[in-house]
Amino acid sequence: TVMAVLGVAMVAIFMHIRFVLYKRLGRAVAASEWAAGGEALAQIRTWVSINLGLGVLILLVTLMPGTS
Repeated sequence: TVMAVLGVAMVAIFMHIRFVLYKRLGRAVAASEWAAGGEALAQIRTWVSINLGLGVLILLVTLMPGTS
């Protein structure tokens, strides 16, 4: 159950990155608004780090003894 919930959270975070933040980055680059682009990249980096942490957490949950 924990693995499924965390997996769904990871998918939701990916969708946010892909369809909101990446679009924001593209608009900023097209308009040569480098400060806004840098801010979008910083947000993408933060959410990717959170997703990586969730992935590691899923790995640890699946490797715990007695969870098979």
